[in-house]
Order: sequence, then C-alpha cells, then structure tokens
Amino acid sequence: MHPVDSPEEAAFRAEARRWLEQNASRRSRPPVAPSAIVAEWKPEEEEARLAEARRWQATKFDAGWAGIAWPTEYGGRGGTIYQQHVFDEEEAAFDVPRDALVVGLGWCGPAILHLGTPEQRRRFLPPMLRGDEMWCQLFSEPGSGSDLASLATKAHRDGADWVLEGEKTWSTFAHHADWGLCIARHGPDRHRGLTAFLVDMNSPGVVVTPIRQMTGAANFNQVYLDGVRVPDRLRLGEIGDGWRVVITTFMYERVAAYLPVRQVVEAARPLVSTSHPSRRARWTRAFITARVLELLRLRQITALHDGVPGPHGSLIKLAGTLLLDQVYDLGLDAFGPAGMVATGGAGEWVDAFLGTPGLRIGGGTDQIQRNIIAERILGLPRDPR
Repeated sequence: MHPVDSPEEAAFRAEARRWLEQNASRRSRPPVAPSAIVAEWKPEEEEARLAEARRWQATKFDAGWAGIAWPTEYGGRGGTIYQQHVFDEEEAAFDVPRDALVVGLGWCGPAILHLGTPEQRRRFLPPMLRGDEMWCQLFSEPGSGSDLASLATKAHRDGADWVLEGEKTWSTFAHHADWGLCIARHGPDRHRGLTAFLVDMNSPGVVVTPIRQMTGAANFNQVYLDGVRVPDRLRLGEIGDGWRVVITTFMYERVAAYLPVRQVVEAARPLVSTSHPSRRARWTRAFITARVLELLRLRQITALHDGVPGPHGSLIKLAGTLLLDQVYDLGLDAFGPAGMVATGGAGEWVDAFLGTPGLRIGGGTDQIQRNIIAERILGLPRDPR
C-alpha cells in the first residue's frame, strides 16, 4: 500500500497492478530515459515505436484503463485525478510505451475537454484516447517561441471557413500526426487577436518538414500552412479565445510532461555505488530532490480537483528538468572517458544527456518558468513589459 493512499485508492492500486501484471512485463531495471521525448527515437525507430505505443493505448482503452479521469461519454473511466496518478505510478514499473502520444492525451485533449463544443469532444476525444488518431501542437514559430503572444501566423475568415497562412516550428511528431491544435492571429490585439483551430494535418497546404537534431533524431518539425482551410466548426473556443487555449494547454503540458525522475536517479545508482564520495553525495542530493518533486506532484494533483492546474506546474517542470540535467551529467562523469562516445553502456546516457535540453525549452523555457514562479507563486513584481 502506498503511504498516502486511502483504502479506496489502495484497492484501485491493487486492481491496476493486477491488470498490468497480466498484460505487460515488469522492467528489469529503471529506464535511463523515462520519456520518448528525452530518448528522441531515431527516424528508423519511429514507425515501430509509435505502432507499439498505439497498440498499448488501444489495449488500455479496450480494458477501461485509458483516460481514467476523463468522462465515460468520451471513452474515459470517469475516475479521479489521483486514480490516474496511481495508475501512472504503477505503469512506470512496466516495460510499456508510456508517453509517445502525450501531446494529444496530455495537452490537446484536456484543452478540447475544457473548451471544446460537445460535438468536438464526441468527435475527437475517443479516437485520441484509443490511440487511433495522433495529435501535434502548432504553437511556436521561428520568431515566436517564449514570447508566443507575438506569433504571426494569420487566420482570416472566408465564408464558413478560416484560411491559415504561416509557419510553425518545434512541433513534436507532427510528421506522424493526424490532427494539430493551432493558434493563429485573426486581429492586431496581442492576446485577444488570437484564435485556436483544430487542423486536419492531411489538408491541402499543410507541409511538414522534420528537423534533424544533434542526437540524430528528427521528431521535431517545421510545419508550413499555405492557404489551409479550416471549417469554423473546428474553431476551438470563441473568436479571440486563443490565449485562453494557450494557457490551458501549457498548464496541462507542465503537468503531463512530469517525468518519473526518481527512476532516472535509481538508474544512476549502480554507476556511483562504488564511485568517488563526491559522486555519491551528488547522487544523494538528486535522490532527495526527486522525492521532494514527487510530493510537489501530489500537491499539484490535489489542486487539479478544483479545475485547471495552477502555476505550481512551472516549479515542477523547472526543478525536474534541471535535475535530469544533473543526473545525466553525473552518469557520464561516472563513465569517465567512455562517457564521451555514444557507444557501449554509456550510449543511452549520452543520448539522454543530448535530448534533455529540449525539455528545458519546450512548454516554456527555464526563464519563462522562473518568471511564472516569481510572479504567480511568490507574488514578486512583474517584469517590465
């Protein structure tokens, strides 16, 4: 029994564990990269890995273990946020694909659930939840990353449709996505001039170009929107509601992007167990930090019962990604000269070390997270705008 479980939650945990034992294999060791986003699959791996992720998602959906906190009318289980957390904790011990579909399930899905029409929810949530349709996020642009409100992609009304013109970047798995959640500018006002759209990625005028990263992976993309027509019924929220969609999505992204960092810390334990005392001390500090983050995560989950998550997700994201940096640096340090090359036992540590900086940019840079923490949690004066 988990120390914070109620009797009902303990029974749910036992039921989830039994189902996972029957349908998956336990990991033989903690994963070095706890996320598909950190691992950054090579192009030749993507098709097989994504197919595996979709099969596992369908298995969970068909058995009633997908979208545990989502309403039953949209394919969910109708449970609680904490039950979802319990299942995630248990699932992390098994060798299954966990988060390749996180952009849809963790970011776009909650935005549609909160802000979409009943028709949009019925149309998009069940196939998203089963893994039948994959989603991407079309937010960042070459000139608008951290300052997303300055985005330049245009949307103009043409009868019953909207026409989108512009360029998006750093869109994870957009080259595999069926649908994208896009923010575009319909008017000059910085925030109220933004509107959100659900874009069919197979529409004429959508061109997706993968971006090769230093890891050799290419799961980020440039997405060009050249006269892409979107029916008004696929507008998410009201006209001018785009910034609310952005904030809602980011809040959930910072919760959904939480990584089981203690697993990574545990993966580093064998590397430092017989190492120099200074490395063991660094590992101990990392272990304590990971435990504190788990407790902060529980606080955030409790807050979710009241609706959209608050700014504490920024604290978890900032501390978690900084911790990953420290643990991967520690791991490579323990390998010594072998940590300089991506081969042998050090290979997966090198890949994770190179993939982690992307986490410190996606969903808002470290600097953005610090501003949010300062202004919205600590109540410090705002930066000059």
